[in-house]
Amino acid sequence: MGAWRKWESGERSVNSLADWIEIARILNVRDLYKLTGHPLGVMPDDPAEHESVPPLRAAMTAYAPDANQLSNLAELQSAVRLAWTTWHQSRQRYTYTSPVLPGLVHASRAAVARLDGNERRQAQRVAADLYLLVRAFAKRVGAQDLAIIAADRALTAAYEADDPAYRASAAWNMGQVLSNRGHTEDAVDMCRQAIADQQRSADDPARLAALGGLHLLLSIQYARLRDERRTLDVLDRADALAARTGETEHHFIFFGLTNAAIHRAAATLELSRPGEAARIAERVDVGRSPSIERRHSHFTHLARAYASKRDDYAAIHMLQRAHRESPEESSLNLLMRGTVRELLTRETATNRDELRSLAELVGVV
Repeated sequence: MGAWRKWESGERSVNSLADWIEIARILNVRDLYKLTGHPLGVMPDDPAEHESVPPLRAAMTAYAPDANQLSNLAELQSAVRLAWTTWHQSRQRYTYTSPVLPGLVHASRAAVARLDGNERRQAQRVAADLYLLVRAFAKRVGAQDLAIIAADRALTAAYEADDPAYRASAAWNMGQVLSNRGHTEDAVDMCRQAIADQQRSADDPARLAALGGLHLLLSIQYARLRDERRTLDVLDRADALAARTGETEHHFIFFGLTNAAIHRAAATLELSRPGEAARIAERVDVGRSPSIERRHSHFTHLARAYASKRDDYAAIHMLQRAHRESPEESSLNLLMRGTVRELLTRETATNRDELRSLAELVGVV
């Protein structure tokens, strides 16, 4: 109950989803919605729905796909890869990705319906890759209903494709949804089952990378459950896998020593050890990651660690670095917005101008 007293007194702020889960446990509340009054991923001053969501929802929930969007399988596969590349590397990834997703969903659904045999299994692989992207996009813009649908469809497509590596990436995808919704124990179960499935043939590079990604996701869940021993054990296993794979990307999921180090810092922050998290994060050469999202997330978590230590100047600097990576991401990232809000409550004459300028940029004021 020591943490509870610090939260009540204001000595300690709520820094992570793990903190919300701990508060829910103390209050015997099973649904975080009852604590916040809002679905996970939605804050009081956020728009009700991102402008990109209605056409994407229409494509995902249409009774039948739009046949006019149908293209040959090779073209569809190239288009999905281009959308993923844009998502990972463009500073305006929401602007460029959102217009193409509805058409790709229609085209993918039409291809799966039209083809059979080996071509249909390949179409299911392309569909699984696409639904991974839809899940990531939907989660970021707060469309949690679409994120859940996309994750489920990715898992179904992976099983229809009869491809173990795709099953692993789809399981990672579903685990992300469960994690984001606060269903930590369910996310643990999903990761552990998928890891057991992949370990039956762990020599394939794609499956090794998927196995590593699953371990990293699992480490965050154990940290949220305050299970430090399992957290560190899983992180060590991820490091061993990363040493074998090197920096790699399979099924649009990045894995390697860089991403393992980023997750070690994030897991340590989830364990409510901001000082140690900052020390770990400061040693990570995040520039080696090709993913804007990973770099933005790393700087935001580092800012959160500094803010928890009340090193506000360093926190503001890290938030500015994150914003330079992707201004669009900053305006939608709830951890960043929450950190800015906290810093505003204790602004000083020295940092006021920089902090208020940043708050305007991310849409907090």
